[in-house]
Amino acid sequence: MSLKKIYLIILLLFFSSNIHAFSPYTATYDLYADTPMGDYKIGIAKFSLETNDINYIYSSSASTSSIWSALYKFSRQEKSIGTYIYNELVSRSYSIVENVGDNDEKNINIDFVPEKNYATYNNKKKWKITPGTLVDELSVYLALSQDVKNNPSHAEFTYQVALEDKVKFQTFIVEGNEVITINNEEINTTLVNCPDLDLTLNLSQELEFLPVLINKINKKNTFRMVLQSFEFSS
Repeated sequence: MSLKKIYLIILLLFFSSNIHAFSPYTATYDLYADTPMGDYKIGIAKFSLETNDINYIYSSSASTSSIWSALYKFSRQEKSIGTYIYNELVSRSYSIVENVGDNDEKNINIDFVPEKNYATYNNKKKWKITPGTLVDELSVYLALSQDVKNNPSHAEFTYQVALEDKVKFQTFIVEGNEVITINNEEINTTLVNCPDLDLTLNLSQELEFLPVLINKINKKNTFRMVLQSFEFSS
């Protein structure tokens, strides 16, 4: 076999491994709020990952259950669309629709044009971005899953993250391994912390380092998502 053919086979294998880096899945989380009045389960959150070659669509929806709606009615839908190739995650668009009570609190759409190093906010405001890994508040979970899996010796990962009002570099610190218990089952996880975002994640070592526990501090309240069901999609 010629060197040219060997090189072509290696190139195809490498390209194929990057195309199939993500496994489509659906997951459901219980949503808890730790407030000054106590710790309560207030609703559910659902995540869905769809893939097609190098492209992905990652979406999530969260809402309070009907029993809580009279006191605190909340819903939030997010969608992230992007590409993943050669170990680089690049968001192409990110949208958020959030309602509190009967009010439309947020309706945000961010479009990314990495080829020209800018992003637009609701088709008006422009933000400057730099080349390289570009994620949003949702797709950062995918980036962490891939990077922690592929680089187990790294102590931290830094991404250019599109937040709701700006694009900013954020550093996620790997705190080490932690065994947690969910539904009386022990789960081996890797604990990751982002101090700037008041966010901690437990990534399951058995489920391709996808988050099984997410803690987020928002002002005086702590919100927690605990994985309840998970299924890889075909």
